[in-house]
Amino acid sequence: MELEQVQEYCREASQIAKRAGTHAGLSFLIGEKFGLNFSLLRKARRKLQFLYSSDDTSEDHPLNQGGRALKMSYALTVQEHYSKPLEQVKHLESLLDDFSKTILNTFSQDEIKSYLESSPGLGIDSDPKEPAELESEFSADDLILEAEEILALEDIKKLLLQDKSD
Repeated sequence: MELEQVQEYCREASQIAKRAGTHAGLSFLIGEKFGLNFSLLRKARRKLQFLYSSDDTSEDHPLNQGGRALKMSYALTVQEHYSKPLEQVKHLESLLDDFSKTILNTFSQDEIKSYLESSPGLGIDSDPKEPAELESEFSADDLILEAEEILALEDIKKLLLQDKSD
């Protein structure tokens, strides 16, 4: 997806908003299109989460104990096996940055905030279930998926709701 497609989605969402209301337009734009790309970014980042240790400055870290040869081997392995996911993350981050700017040019922050605070279901990493099924069977996996969706929604809010004091 490129910026032209994002702009087309925003025009379409604007038309939907005129016909069916702002919430419907934002459901299409953020709930479907932006949410899908955000989900793809999260999946791509998960593939890379163990690639770089958050504590790699520690003297006990294996890369710090292995010397130059181990570090070079690790760097070459990362380059060979993870270059595509790294590029995908870079592309999606750039796309979502452009996407959020275009959304903010199409809808007001107040409209976006109202939509996001209405607890929309973005369908991020979850399987839709029937309402009766949700009430009777709520497993630990369902709880984890629900928590992940809440965290994802908070991350989306950070991208779309800029601090007005900036």
